[in-house]
Amino acid sequence: MPDTLSQSLQTWQNFYLLMGGASATLVGLMFVAIWLGSNFFTEQTVVGLRTFVSPTLMHFVYVLITSAVVVIPTVTRTFLSVLLLLTGVISLGISFSGVPYMHHQYRTRETDMTDWVWYFLIPSASYLLYVVTGVALLKGASQALNALAGASILLLVVGIRNAWDLVVWFVLRKRSTPRRSDPSKRGASGRTG
Repeated sequence: MPDTLSQSLQTWQNFYLLMGGASATLVGLMFVAIWLGSNFFTEQTVVGLRTFVSPTLMHFVYVLITSAVVVIPTVTRTFLSVLLLLTGVISLGISFSGVPYMHHQYRTRETDMTDWVWYFLIPSASYLLYVVTGVALLKGASQALNALAGASILLLVVGIRNAWDLVVWFVLRKRSTPRRSDPSKRGASGRTG
């Protein structure tokens, strides 16, 4: 009897090849963006980096790994189910671990409700879809892969939006950073005058 999961996954192959290619490209671009903005990161901004930048990179990585696993020709229903369950539960835990910092940033008006939606609610919904897909696959549900596709699309969209937010933040920080004065206008003591 042919494996219905293998047959179902074959119909999704083009989708996951597209998603994997897009996410791999965006992972590379995130490294470039982070490198270009690296002068804005200090010891004081490490928590913000872990709360806002690292998850954005990981959204792309999750889509990339999900795409890679789904196109493995010998992937089993049990393996995929357990992997999705573990990924979803662990990712939800990580997502909730950033809540105290986000709450502090919200109280000090560094972030707003839009940030809660894009950095916490939508990613959490995506990770919940991973859990739902894992459970549905274990139960043999025929439409389980639709939820996984939805989670992948959400993570890709959230990652793109949050990467854009990061680049805008870099630009705004660069514009607000005082520029060094022209050295040719300095006096002999090195002070501007």
